[in-house]
Amino acid sequence: MPPVAVQIVEILWTKATRGAPRASERVALPRAMPLTAMDAHYQAEYFRIAEWNDFRVDRLASGTAPSLPRLERSLRLQWLDDGQLALGLLPGTHEGKPPRAPRPQAIRLAPGEYARLMINGRHVSYSGQFYSEVTYNVAFGGDFHPERFLGATPDREFKLLADLF
Repeated sequence: MPPVAVQIVEILWTKATRGAPRASERVALPRAMPLTAMDAHYQAEYFRIAEWNDFRVDRLASGTAPSLPRLERSLRLQWLDDGQLALGLLPGTHEGKPPRAPRPQAIRLAPGEYARLMINGRHVSYSGQFYSEVTYNVAFGGDFHPERFLGATPDREFKLLADLF
């Protein structure tokens, strides 16, 4: 099977940037980063952009594997018999409220395509409420150049975005 690259971009914010005028600052944040050179059959990168860190982009982790994992956070990955890659979202409690039904095969990718899946949530902590938006960028085979997720429109898109307010 062709190699797979997954990039997870998590944006976190509070009520301070929920509404105008600061919401436009948050909306303008990147949902994709330059792709790191592929050196394995499977690669995943995690980025976090948090209001309490002045919306600075932090690269949290990167990892590789010799084979495709079944899950990467809430992202479900599955090889299909026809050579395509099925992607879905299996939201758990870590994705916040409101609860959403699992979508294990939301989209299918052919080799050379890339997809973007998004989910958001509302969370409660001891210090109050905060909100999250998680973007999964997935490249399946083809060209893994650094700009892969940046300039082009995804071949497939799936959003589980809820009204959080």
